[in-house]
Amino acid sequence: MPPNQALSSSPFALLRGPLRDMWNLVSGGGDFPRAQERIWINPMQLTRIYTRNPAQTPDYKRRHSGMVLAGDWDHHTEPLDASWKVAACLAHFRDGKTWEDTGVYDRMQAMITERGQFDSCRTMDDIVARYQKIDALYADIQKNGFRDETVRKYGALRLPEGVYVHLDRAGKPIFGAIGNHRIGIARALGLTRIPAQLGVVHPGALAGNTLDRLRAEPA
Repeated sequence: MPPNQALSSSPFALLRGPLRDMWNLVSGGGDFPRAQERIWINPMQLTRIYTRNPAQTPDYKRRHSGMVLAGDWDHHTEPLDASWKVAACLAHFRDGKTWEDTGVYDRMQAMITERGQFDSCRTMDDIVARYQKIDALYADIQKNGFRDETVRKYGALRLPEGVYVHLDRAGKPIFGAIGNHRIGIARALGLTRIPAQLGVVHPGALAGNTLDRLRAEPA
């Protein structure tokens, strides 16, 4: 694809929930992905983040969960540490830096200046309050473990929120750039198994037992 050719920032996502499940079953049969399906991942082995840049890639969001989409979208990735939110969490929780020293406050202010608001923040007070909540989330996960908020709905186990993970053509996970702080916290704590919401799936991932493996409950 020519470097300056923009892709749609909002891919068509008409079918949702059980209708998407039915479409996947009819289209591919067998072991099909479900919308908002809960899978299990090892955050310590998650090395790539999907490049969410509408000038380069489709902007896959939660409404696209469970869609089976071909193409080269799974080649558009960066090292996970390219996420400034993940990097800030590691610097803060693992390396002991203050939030201010991680640079995340400056980055948040820059995003607010550009967009008017970012992550529901408009002022420095909002930013500080947000990262106080991230501190509280870390303390909760450290004490009680990573919460699994899976619900059974329409005959399948679904995770409405949480870390968002795509599957490439080889069935390997790609972080979908939603749930950055949770991934950063999980990595800072050295967690090796956490629940995640299934994102977009490349058709190549449906070969073998990829979904069965990712669906398996922790031992």
